[in-house]
Amino acid sequence: MWTVPTVGRDRTVVIVQNDHVAELHPGAVLCALLDTSGERRESLVTVRVTTPMRGVVLAPDLYNFRLTRFEQGKFHGDVPRDQMERIDIALRAVLSL
Repeated sequence: MWTVPTVGRDRTVVIVQNDHVAELHPGAVLCALLDTSGERRESLVTVRVTTPMRGVVLAPDLYNFRLTRFEQGKFHGDVPRDQMERIDIALRAVLSL
């Protein structure tokens, strides 16, 4: 989980790109937005996470960020495996996989 600078404000995101894909397509990273407002509910395509930050991962809100944004960003830690598995399910639902 990272907070990265974007135009106008910082965004907190979870990297959802496969490591092997990243090796084949260097330079950008696919991420899902994390809503930390506390206003989003959990659903099939939104996943509540508690570690390393509390919030709701929005699987429909996918963004590609250049690696330079991460050089200027802040790493908060890894999302636990059980929560990442729920994010994977949400991504499969959004992408019809």
